[in-house]
Amino acid sequence: MPRVKGSHRRDTKIEIESHHRKNRGNKKLKSTTMKFALSASLLVSGIPAIAQAQQVSANLKGTGEIVVTTGGGGAFDEARQKAWFEPFTRDTGIKVVLVNASNAKLLTSLKVGQPEADMTFISGGEVPTWIEKGYVEKIDYSFYSKETLAGIPQDSRGEFSVRSHSYSVVPTYSTKKYPEGTKHPENWVDIYDSVKFPGKRALPNCGNTMYGGLLEGALMGDGVPPEKLYPLDFDRAFAKLKAIAPNVGRWWGWDEGGLATQSLIDGEADMGAAWNGRIANAKKEGAPVALSWNQSLVQYDDWVIVKNAVNKVNAAKFLAYIGRPEAQAAFAQAIPYGPANRDAFKLLPKELAENLPGGPGVAEKQVTQDYAWWTKPRADGRTNLDFAIERCRAILAR
Repeated sequence: MPRVKGSHRRDTKIEIESHHRKNRGNKKLKSTTMKFALSASLLVSGIPAIAQAQQVSANLKGTGEIVVTTGGGGAFDEARQKAWFEPFTRDTGIKVVLVNASNAKLLTSLKVGQPEADMTFISGGEVPTWIEKGYVEKIDYSFYSKETLAGIPQDSRGEFSVRSHSYSVVPTYSTKKYPEGTKHPENWVDIYDSVKFPGKRALPNCGNTMYGGLLEGALMGDGVPPEKLYPLDFDRAFAKLKAIAPNVGRWWGWDEGGLATQSLIDGEADMGAAWNGRIANAKKEGAPVALSWNQSLVQYDDWVIVKNAVNKVNAAKFLAYIGRPEAQAAFAQAIPYGPANRDAFKLLPKELAENLPGGPGVAEKQVTQDYAWWTKPRADGRTNLDFAIERCRAILAR
């Protein structure tokens, strides 16, 4: 993630996560590589016919509005506007109003009983806390058609949240260092093998332990099978990270997703970990980078309707509308994220469908990050994430 992965990460910090959730803005890329920045207009200019006017069931039509938080601007918001917001208003008659409010600000408004927005999206890792704190309403699935629900996996539609899109932390490498046709890193085992693949790495820093997939990558790099990752073996993971540390040229933070790609372009690193959208878009613009889906880590964002939302019914209609395969496919064509509705892949060009998180030929190579394990409290009351960050900084000082 992202976003593109990284380009829409917003401030979603809530009180229990203040140690690792900072402003979701992006640091600017260096001027030497600005030519590789993907413009929002380029991303969304090719929105296909599937986003054009469509017949929708009468129960989705209405009047009034919904108020939705922005995603931080840029390509991500442009994609949502063209693939979801504008078509929803056109086909249902319900207006979408965007507010530039961080989720921290939104939560403050909830606590005084005056929510600034009806709905927002949050990382899947934050959903349990929002539910525990009573910040969200139940999702009304009665507005979804049977066909739409059939295409959305059960684990993507919870009682209080529903999947928006997925993204991945992927093994990545420089094609200047490893030109096409030559042996290159293909998985985390290769990324962590400094003998077979000498050179500098770009890896997430300690503050990005969970969202950067730092420990999962280290463990798979040490030979742990994906199906046996959780519970994570902290001792083994940090031993592997300590061993690879002298070969790391860039430690990047969760709000520095562009630096993972940047380091490959500038030669600061030859390989490493990055969010798939960053690499895909840089490559599309001609940057000498590539990725592998082998052992990639699936992450995701979910939609939630906030407690006491003024336009709760319209928000439920919106979620049912964008959950349809047509809307999901339009979004995936606008920006390289995996659709929540599996039937959307059938509507996408084969080349695109096979290069998205969860896509055909990709899903079986991936492992889904276990957010529930990361946020589980330990005996001392701290979460596994709290413990991991503290230990990481003590060992790596990164």
